Amino acid sequence: MVSPRAAIVFLVAASSLAVALSADGGSGPVLYGYASGSATGPENWGKLSPEYRVCGQGKQQSPIDIVTRQAIPNPNLDTLERTYAASHGTLVNDGHDISLKFDGAKVGAITIAGKVYNFDKLHWHSPSDHTINGQRFPLELHLVHKSADGGIAVIGILYQLGAADSFYYQLRSQLAEMAADKCSFAAGEESHVETGLVHLRSLQKRTGSYFRYTGSLTVPPCTENVIWNVLGKVRQISKEQLQLLKAPLPGNDARPVQPLNGRTVQFFNPPNSTISFQM
Repeated sequence: MVSPRAAIVFLVAASSLAVALSADGGSGPVLYGYASGSATGPENWGKLSPEYRVCGQGKQQSPIDIVTRQAIPNPNLDTLERTYAASHGTLVNDGHDISLKFDGAKVGAITIAGKVYNFDKLHWHSPSDHTINGQRFPLELHLVHKSADGGIAVIGILYQLGAADSFYYQLRSQLAEMAADKCSFAAGEESHVETGLVHLRSLQKRTGSYFRYTGSLTVPPCTENVIWNVLGKVRQISKEQLQLLKAPLPGNDARPVQPLNGRTVQFFNPPNSTISFQM
């Protein structure tokens, strides 16, 4: 199905095979969902495919509930300073979440413990994956960075309803176009919408305070050893903008919080930083 503009819907059998084999050893894509209690729900992800085994057996899974009073201050953590270049991108809806992928350009990077992680893509979860002191937020943005040796570091930004966020104005028409695209996600279809040049300056604002811990991807295959950095300042997004992000998806796409299993959450709070939570 092709929309009047640049949306492209296509069958992604080959890429589905690259992600995982079906649980019975067949060649079809492995479908997973977010409905609790269903056969494909989060509690059953680890049973759907050998590729997803760590979703059920891993001990460093994400997301988690961050209890602020239990976070350990560490002033020696990285500042996460970064500069993101304006880049051409493509919005991708695979029926699980919406991603913004960049068209081959080097967008920017962060350095963590001396290792460089290049900005790879961003995507959204609504409601938020992470909770803070048990509170779940309307939206969470993940800025995904990857190192040359395959390491992953993610910056998580939480949103509450309020004033409009300037970043989302430039995606308004493309998200509306994507919502009008009727795909058969169960058959492996995706919706793609080219964005043109996307300005990313608002996503590189001074990071300030954040919580760090070692976790995993929040979707299958739930790969572990991901360095998570959840910002301590909650941003605002308008109700209209949130609805635009949610409209192309069949429902909520947040994984339940996972056991901490003895992991430590560290807290970085440089001078003159703003934090939205009571510590």
